[in-house]
Amino acid sequence: MTISELVLPESMMVFLQFCVLLIFFIGLLCFFLRKRYIRQLVGLKLMLQSVSLGLILTGWQKNELFLAQSMVISALVLEAVVIGLALTMIIHITKHAQDEKDFIQ
Repeated sequence: MTISELVLPESMMVFLQFCVLLIFFIGLLCFFLRKRYIRQLVGLKLMLQSVSLGLILTGWQKNELFLAQSMVISALVLEAVVIGLALTMIIHITKHAQDEKDFIQ
């Protein structure tokens, strides 16, 4: 039995969709309500992962797993680029802030 042959009750599918939305909402709150850059980055990562989970769940519901998997792989590559750029920006921002602090003293 493969995963595409597995059938879940409708209540379980609604619960899984609710979990995807909950994870996205937690990431959104973490992104906008946290002051530290790393915690905001964790919120962004949560949001991106919930989108990937939602794509897989939708592909499973529509019985289009190959399309969903290719979309998730593309999303993961894009996510890696975004996270890498965000980490680079965080390093430069903290380094610049430290340089200004040293200059003022």
